[in-house]
Amino acid sequence: MAPAHYALYIEARKSDGSHDGHTLLRLGSYTQTRHAQQDGDRLTAALDGRETTIAPGYRITMRFGPLNVSDHELFTDPHETDIVALLNAAVANVRG
Repeated sequence: MAPAHYALYIEARKSDGSHDGHTLLRLGSYTQTRHAQQDGDRLTAALDGRETTIAPGYRITMRFGPLNVSDHELFTDPHETDIVALLNAAVANVRG
């Protein structure tokens, strides 16, 4: 059986409740859920309550989900990468 593919999606959503926003970062592919969960835990710790203040006007959220392999070029390979640095760079782009 072929391995499953998982991803982390980091999104910036308008904090006005409009659900407007965009995806900042797509991390994947993970072939084991525990690896995705570990990276998700590291990103959550890096945000540490700053989800609404790190990019004014936005709430930074993260979700775990399946990776559509046909969209693999949209994803950043998380292996041997400093994912916290990737998060910081993505958020800096939102702040302009």
